[in-house]
Amino acid sequence: MIIAKETVTLIHTDTIIHGLPETELYESLSEDEKTRAGSFPAASERQNFIVRRGILRALLGTTFGIEPSRLRFAATPVGKPFVAFPGDSGIFFNLSHSGNDIVYAFSGHPETGIDIERIRTVEDIDELARNHFSAEEYAVLMNQPGWKKNSAFIRIWSLKEALIKASGWPLEQGLAAFDVAAYCQMNRFELPFGDIHTFTCIAPVFDYICGFATALAIRLDRNEPLNIKRYSLQGGQFIEL
Repeated sequence: MIIAKETVTLIHTDTIIHGLPETELYESLSEDEKTRAGSFPAASERQNFIVRRGILRALLGTTFGIEPSRLRFAATPVGKPFVAFPGDSGIFFNLSHSGNDIVYAFSGHPETGIDIERIRTVEDIDELARNHFSAEEYAVLMNQPGWKKNSAFIRIWSLKEALIKASGWPLEQGLAAFDVAAYCQMNRFELPFGDIHTFTCIAPVFDYICGFATALAIRLDRNEPLNIKRYSLQGGQFIEL
């Protein structure tokens, strides 16, 4: 499977079905990543971290034609990671995880964000929405029937999270900046960003994943088409969807 600048490559897997040798994934990690993996108190959390970082390295190593262990990452001031070596690769990535499920996005655009959220019961949902959503988003949520509030809240949150990660803004600033009330029922929409730019948003990204909300946000160049390829990594094989 080839990751290319001209294509937005989206990949879903989980720590059960990925099928890659976990010993090799671990050995590909940097010393800092190995230390971080060892800091997780639960074995499941350690495994999840090793798998999602190891798969990221395997994918990028194959793309760049280098050993995955040679990759080096850095982060923006708000913590968004990017490829530091090899430099000027032109490939940007974002990843998200929820429980055992992991999603990746690769593109030629630094303003790329992806999110996955398990649909679950949210405690204090009204207070959270009042504090972190716009008035319009809060009204949309309050107009949902009770049985649908959790899924509606998580869908809105996932969209905003993808937009925040794409923009590179801090969480609190991004939550206030992006209002998706008019779009949260759409599968695809364009959201203004500044005076001349827009984000293209897709939700869901993977409609076959039951019980999760997924969202992609990306800032494309003017008149650039959105060329997406989706894959599921199962048993060590990339299955195009």
